[in-house]
Parts: sequence; structure tokens; C-alpha cells
Amino acid sequence: NRLRVIPVYIMRQVLVTLCLLHLAACRVVDLDFLKTAETEDPSCPYLITSNPYSYVCDAQTVANTPSDHLACLQPDPETAGTLSCPGNTTISCFIFASFGDVSGSCAECEQSVGCRACETCMWKDRCSYSTGGCFNNCVDCWGEGCYLKDPTTPLCAAYFPESWGEACIGHHTCYMGYVDTGHSKIWHNIDDSERIAFWDTGESECPSLPPDGKMKVLAACA
Repeated sequence: NRLRVIPVYIMRQVLVTLCLLHLAACRVVDLDFLKTAETEDPSCPYLITSNPYSYVCDAQTVANTPSDHLACLQPDPETAGTLSCPGNTTISCFIFASFGDVSGSCAECEQSVGCRACETCMWKDRCSYSTGGCFNNCVDCWGEGCYLKDPTTPLCAAYFPESWGEACIGHHTCYMGYVDTGHSKIWHNIDDSERIAFWDTGESECPSLPPDGKMKVLAACA
């Protein structure tokens, strides 16, 4: 980001100088795009995901969730499992619920680590945000990464189907799984009576979805 700010500053100074020399130019020069270029980074709290579904937590809810009220699911090498909230709590919303190049681990959440102990501290190790470490717990370790050519935009992924995620809200547990047919990956419910293709939950817009990716889920419970 620092590299982008320097030329923006120079451009601003040049335009201001032109305005002083030719006052009429000030009426037609729009400096708003320069302001936007300097303020691309989100401010804390924010989540590093592009999941558009309604079951996703807002960042402030996550910031207000105690570390011991997080539920994690990371079935590997299995492709299915049951997310369970601690104690008598129930699922409030999902922080992450995707298959892709997702960083973060359940072990990090069990140990209540923050960025200093993360295997990958997302906001600075795989993205290029100027501020981060918003949550002071394992949420700072999690995220879908960022594009190399656009290091402030989260990578795409295949997301847990919206209707299924919504149906889990308010429940203590949530079954989540997929099958790999060899040609495609497909979400399936607990009795395999319903299937939804990854293609229909984000993969169609995700040319970079890794074939050897992982399903990782993190939820806020209350």
C-alpha cells in the first residue's frame, strides 16, 4: 500500500499546483479518486472472506464473541463432520464456511492464540492490509487469503449452501459435508437426500479454486 500512496501524493501535489497556476482547472479536476486510492484498506474489525451469504457474521458480532464461544470444524482427510457449539450455546452465525485455500486451524482456536502464535497471520502474511489483528484470538489466523495481484481482495471459494447454513442458525450442531466425484465436488446433507454442486455456491466464479483445497468452518455461538 505504501508504494501506491507515494505516487498518489505526487499526483495530488501536481494537480494542486496546476490549480494554483490555472484556477479554472480547479473547477473540472475531481480529486475524489485520489482519496479512494489512499483509503482502500478496511478498518478493524473486518473478516477476510468474500462469502456473500446471509448466514455470515458481521465483523462486530465476531469481535464481541468470546474466544470460548467459537465452534470449529476442519474434517481432514474426511470430507464431512458435525460442527458443535460449546456448552449449551447455539450457532449465531458463521464466520467462515467454505472450501478453498482457507488458512486457520481448529487447534489455533482450541489454544486461543492470536496473530503472534498463528501459523499464518492473515492480514499481513497472505494479504497486504495496513492494519489487522482485530480480534486478538484465532479469528486473526483465519481467512481465504488474498490475490497476489490485488492483495487487499480476498480469494474466492465454494461456500456452504446458504439455505443449509441458515437452517443451522439457532441449533447446537450442524452437519456439513461434501463428496468428491472425481470430476466435481458436491455438498450433501446428512442423509444424502439433497445435493448442491460447488459450482452453484461460488465455484462458477472462482477459476482459482484449488482441487486439493480444504473445507474449514468457524462459527460464533451464543
